[in-house]
Order: sequence, then structure tokens, then C-alpha cells
Amino acid sequence: MYILLNKFLNSNLFEKIPKYFARRIFKIFKIFFVETNLKSLPENNHPTKIDEEAQLEIINNQKDKFYKPFSTCSFLLEIMTLYQSIEKNRKIKILDFGANNIDNYIYLNRYIKNLEYIYHDLPAYNSFIKNLIIKNKLSNIKVFDNLKELNYEIDFIFFGSSIHYVNNYKETLKKICSINNKYIIFSHTPFYISDRIDADIVIKQVNIHPIINYAYLIEYRKFINFMKENNYRLISQNKNNLIKFLNFKNFKDYSFLNFLDLIFIKEKI
Repeated sequence: MYILLNKFLNSNLFEKIPKYFARRIFKIFKIFFVETNLKSLPENNHPTKIDEEAQLEIINNQKDKFYKPFSTCSFLLEIMTLYQSIEKNRKIKILDFGANNIDNYIYLNRYIKNLEYIYHDLPAYNSFIKNLIIKNKLSNIKVFDNLKELNYEIDFIFFGSSIHYVNNYKETLKKICSINNKYIIFSHTPFYISDRIDADIVIKQVNIHPIINYAYLIEYRKFINFMKENNYRLISQNKNNLIKFLNFKNFKDYSFLNFLDLIFIKEKI
């Protein structure tokens, strides 16, 4: 059954059916991804959008004590709060790569004293957020278009469900690792292990986004070694609880297929 379902989800026919039926299929089978024959991600592949109305709603909710963003990393605040208790009386700097909305900024800025939040996303998003900061007089937030311009130490670099949507992501990570930073967090990122394949796999995302997107299913062992080669050691690993409503029964030749939260620390040279 899953072989036939995979063929259907990979076909042009699936992309033409009304989104209502696509969501019904997703609800019934709980399949989020399907393997493709692609070797790299298509151009203009991005799973989200950004608009002023959504950002203003987030800003207006910033004083609501019950407000918490839909975050791919439920423990991000706890980690930063603990770190702040150690590194007292100085700014805590976080670079949010692929930040999209400013919900993480609003949430962290409420609880982290001396926060410096650095936003980075697509060029059009960066420009949009720069204007939003000025119009709404937001503090403790910067936007960086070019990461090479960062010439000071960053405490945390955060990839919240983002690195697997980046083509040639290893080149991006090499640039990130060259920045003077302490911790790198990858959250809600798909990894696998297989005795048959040891390369990253391009997968098609067939859930409820308005458009079809693609992502990398990352080979876990090679990724860990890649980070070691770039002077980062894995210090924490957890299964991300956002995937509890999904299954991977349509992937037959893989083990250890999970969305993971990984935390790396920079090794002293």
C-alpha cells in the first residue's frame, strides 16, 4: 500500500488535487515526507511566508503572560536562562537562522535580560523585518544580511527547523562555524541511518503547507563527523516531540529516522 501511496504523493497528480484532499490524506496516513529521486533541493524552495499582519499580531501579544510562540525548540528559553545565570551582567547573544516570524524574539526578550537577538533569513525577509523594527521601535534586535559582518562572539546560533531546507547547507555551516560562537542548536531536524545509503536524501514535504516544499533527510553519522571536523562536539541529543503525530512507515530501508534536537559546543583549540 505504501509503495503505491509514495508513487501518488510524488506524482504531478497529487500537486493538482485540492488542498482539502491533500490534508485528508495527511490526516489519514500521517505521512509528512516522501522520498524523491532529486539530488539537490529545487530553486526557490522555502516552506514559509511572512507578512505584516502576522508580525503585528505577535507584537501586540508580547505583554500577554500566557503568550508563547509555536517554537520548534521547547527548551530554548530554559537553556538561555541557565546560561544567563552563569554569565551574569553581560549581553546574551543569539543568532536565529531562518527565523521567519519574530515570535522567538518577542518571547525571549520578555525573559532574558540584556538580550541581543540577531535575525537572519532570506534577503526579502531581512528587509521586511528591518522596516518592522524601525516602525515599531523594537529594541534588542538586529538583522544581519551577511553573516560575515558578524565580528564579535555569539553565544547561541539557533537553527529552528531550518537547516534541512538550505541547499548546500554544509557550505552555510562552514561559514557559521567560522564565526566566533559557543553553541549551535539544531532543532526539529530530520536525520536517518541506513546500511544502504550514506548520503543526504531529498524528500518531498506533503503536509499542509500552501505549496509543495522539499528538504534534506540528513545522514546522521556523516553530519556528526562533519561538525567534529569543524570543531564542534555534540553534547545533547533528544527526539523532538513535535513529530508524535507523524509516522515514517513509507520509508522502508532506513533506521533511526527521527526529528532530533542537537546541541553542539565549540571545542577549544
